[in-house]
Amino acid sequence: MRQHEASHPWITFVLELGKLDHETWMLLGEAVSKIEHVAGVPLQPAVADELNLVYLSKSAHATTQIEGNTLSAEEVRRVVEQKLVLPPSQEYLAREVENIVAAYNLIIGELLQRRIPGLTVDRIKEFNQFVLDGLPRDDEYMVPGELRTKSVVVGSYRGAPAEDCEYLLARLCAWLKEFGESAVEHLRRPLAILAAILAHLYLAWIHPFWDGNDRTARLVEFQLLLQARLPVIAAHLLSDFYNRTRSEYYRVLDRTSRPPYPVENFIKYAVRGLVDELTEQISTIRSHQLEIIWHNYIHDCFHGKNTPACVRQQLVMLALPPGWTPISALPRLTTELAVEYHPKTAKTVTRDVNALVEMDLVARNRNAVRPRVELMQAFLPPRAEDDEDKNSAARALGKEVTESLEAKP
Repeated sequence: MRQHEASHPWITFVLELGKLDHETWMLLGEAVSKIEHVAGVPLQPAVADELNLVYLSKSAHATTQIEGNTLSAEEVRRVVEQKLVLPPSQEYLAREVENIVAAYNLIIGELLQRRIPGLTVDRIKEFNQFVLDGLPRDDEYMVPGELRTKSVVVGSYRGAPAEDCEYLLARLCAWLKEFGESAVEHLRRPLAILAAILAHLYLAWIHPFWDGNDRTARLVEFQLLLQARLPVIAAHLLSDFYNRTRSEYYRVLDRTSRPPYPVENFIKYAVRGLVDELTEQISTIRSHQLEIIWHNYIHDCFHGKNTPACVRQQLVMLALPPGWTPISALPRLTTELAVEYHPKTAKTVTRDVNALVEMDLVARNRNAVRPRVELMQAFLPPRAEDDEDKNSAARALGKEVTESLEAKP
């Protein structure tokens, strides 16, 4: 009998799928559907690059902040872009972020080359080595990538017995592999997501390293989510969710190691968070698509119209931000507009605004205008009404866009 069997009876390498309630299964199905939506979205390369940078930065910020890193989200982005310079006393903060980003890039690079390795004990050790590389150590024996040889307590939780850590990691890797291979075809994606969440949970339970266990767990989770065919930007979402709900994260995590060891509660918490984050991500992507479609529509409206007035009006429409903008501010929106309006009077600006109102491209409210982006709802297919929502999907989006833009200046 191994020591962990007596000290940590919740580490069983067993998941009774019947304990997952109907809501969890519905959330898993919704997550798979939303993942397909994200994966199939066409975006301009520049927009896709920006979104990749945004979600990489958010994930790196979340993964390090939940462990006490004090850099802001903006500072982390500048670290990712290699633009942040810190005083020597704070350089370790940037190094923590750089280590996570390096590990993410390793995994993504292997995925693109179709040679991402399976999860092994050595792979988990490699992730911990990435996490702690170049960071200050409390003791010389705390070597990055090496399993601990003594007991460790984090808060009120004691990690699994040190002598069992190697064995437990090997069991975890074998179990997760079997977990995925035994799934029937239509359950492979949901169970792959479950495997990623379970890997995170079990690594938190085992706590095999001197330091960096939670960051290591998130890297393992990230790799498994990518192997579950999540797009890269979607695979970053759980890290951000755990950080945004950290008090609940620690509460649910702590509860799993207390009788009756409700693993299913942590799974539901994580899957619900993934669905919420995917919903928000799809909304962000939709906003970018709407902007692109709107700009294309503006170009179409002014196609073949090359008079000086039309040139000015098109520049106004392409520069006009969401919401209300004072008419007097239009000539200052861009350098091009400043040049176009420099020799003109306020009457010229008013005439241009009136022309745009006539074209139904802007709405006017007293001395301000806003772009009528809600016109783009016409491009969505109509849907039948149901009892709960008497508006079609197109009208719902139009209402959402309109409400966001109707705020007065």
